[in-house]
Amino acid sequence: MKNFFKNLDLKKINFKNIDFKKDNVKKIIIAFFLVIALVIQFSFLSYLFKAIMPESDKNKENVIMSYTQSGNFDYRVYLKPNEFINNEYLESDEAYILDLIDHIQISSLYNFNSTTKTKVTGTDKLVARLKVYYKESTDKNENPEVMTKEDTLSEKVITFNDDKYNSVNTYDLYLDDYIQTLEEFQSRVKISVDGYLEIALVEDLSGSVGGASYNGDYETTLTIPLSNSVVQIENPKADDKTEDIYEGDLLKTNKTVMAYVVIANIITFIIICLLLRKLFMFTNKNEYERTLNKILKDYDDIIVNTTTILEVNKYKLIEIEEFKEILNLSRELLLPIMNYEVIKGKETWFYVIKDDILYRYVVSLDKLEKKKYEKQRSKNKDNEKDENQASNN
Repeated sequence: MKNFFKNLDLKKINFKNIDFKKDNVKKIIIAFFLVIALVIQFSFLSYLFKAIMPESDKNKENVIMSYTQSGNFDYRVYLKPNEFINNEYLESDEAYILDLIDHIQISSLYNFNSTTKTKVTGTDKLVARLKVYYKESTDKNENPEVMTKEDTLSEKVITFNDDKYNSVNTYDLYLDDYIQTLEEFQSRVKISVDGYLEIALVEDLSGSVGGASYNGDYETTLTIPLSNSVVQIENPKADDKTEDIYEGDLLKTNKTVMAYVVIANIITFIIICLLLRKLFMFTNKNEYERTLNKILKDYDDIIVNTTTILEVNKYKLIEIEEFKEILNLSRELLLPIMNYEVIKGKETWFYVIKDDILYRYVVSLDKLEKKKYEKQRSKNKDNEKDENQASNN
């Protein structure tokens, strides 16, 4: 390779031999826009593919946002006035005599943390569920549920636009009504039952990131036994709930963006088809078709297309070599240029008639090809001459 460049004499290279004019400017422009349209089309199709099939692209690289929800309860058990316990209330995680409980002060704590600032709306609810089970065995998990009653103790609307949110609610829960409902049910059905009161912190939210939406929920519960004289409140530590939002998930939920992408995809496809058609037609046109179409397009306002040939013998015929000449003549005489394709795809006449004189300009495939050949031949001679002069020097 080094020897090649070493032996290469740049002085002997005649850059005039390179015919840059062969690269048709219009063809290059059409091809350029076609490439751009294809790239845009590929981007839209990739966007739609991710939206339609998000499961195939769920990995760490495509996580738009991650958010974590956590919640827990804290409580105090307030006692009725009695002669046994002097304290006004007892702390959590103790054993309590059911008959001495006046009310339970429950504090619910909820936390939301995300990796990206997000707009969220939803509800923060405290729900009481009275669940009654038929006491068939000592294992309560094996006992069938025979009654459920649910009440919403408190509810508030969540609205924030941040990457963090905390909520603390306090509610005084009185057990008397639930115990009475349980006793009435047991006396009516005449079966042995176990009753539990579940207090659930329920979060139901809808969020958005960059115009796309996602939905999330969270729930944690504590359980109060109501069938025993001495009770211990079950307050298991709730696990944090982490959700990842992927690019495909967001695309799928953003219906407005999806609609625009589908429309843009269709428009881009139509543009690509038109460009391909234009490029194909342009590439397959010969010199005659290009010359004829250019004239008809540029001077359509003064050219009259005819369907019949006139009798040339009636007129004195004057041949015009350049179209500009017959164009100027038409403007001077204020007469239209008549047009007739004598031989389909091979020869067309443009003529102006003034009295008994017919001025004619002919677009001929044979003449154009002959002219092109002579031009190329002349150019080759000039190139050979230049090469000879360069070699002699």
